[in-house]
Amino acid sequence: MRSSPVAGMVGSAFGAAAAVTRLARPKALHPRGVVAHATLSVTGVGRTGSPLLDITGRWPATVRFSRAVGLPDIVPDIGGMAIRVHADSPVDILLASTGMGPLTRYVLTAGWRTTGRTMTSMFPVRIAGRQLLLAAIPTGDGGTWTLQHATPLGRWETLGRLSVDTWEDDDDNLHFDPVGNRLPGSRYPRLLGALRHPSYPAPDEGPEAT
Repeated sequence: MRSSPVAGMVGSAFGAAAAVTRLARPKALHPRGVVAHATLSVTGVGRTGSPLLDITGRWPATVRFSRAVGLPDIVPDIGGMAIRVHADSPVDILLASTGMGPLTRYVLTAGWRTTGRTMTSMFPVRIAGRQLLLAAIPTGDGGTWTLQHATPLGRWETLGRLSVDTWEDDDDNLHFDPVGNRLPGSRYPRLLGALRHPSYPAPDEGPEAT
């Protein structure tokens, strides 16, 4: 799975499926959602190796919640949470609804709600030589999430809190690029980059993304 040819083949398959879906709608995945202006408060107790997550601070953020496949509301769907931190340069973090256990954190879950669900990065990101996953855990008040991190099989540790300031209508032109706008000090897995590139052509590679 780490080889570029295998990743490219799988990514091309995803790209072909996405292209067919675009015949019916502009966005193949996460076609509709809800957007919020939020504040990311970092506690400064993290030991991830990324300055953004390890140094105490407050950052404005834009968050988009969506149903991944875009199924009708009466059908359960995978949840998506995209976070753009407006730091010195934009940082994009993409999360999906999964479990939190050592194994279930790698398994997508389906549900009816767009918000209020546990979200994780599902795939580790290499930061300062370590593989780490990120997670956003709802607190139950409908507008606050605890940001956590963990090693691939390790215990979750709190990094900070994401709080919604205002809710807005969905922005169909809002695109996120976790590869181009990656966390400071991180390396995006080559496999995911190869998978994502053919699956998200022109719209995700425009000026907003880069």
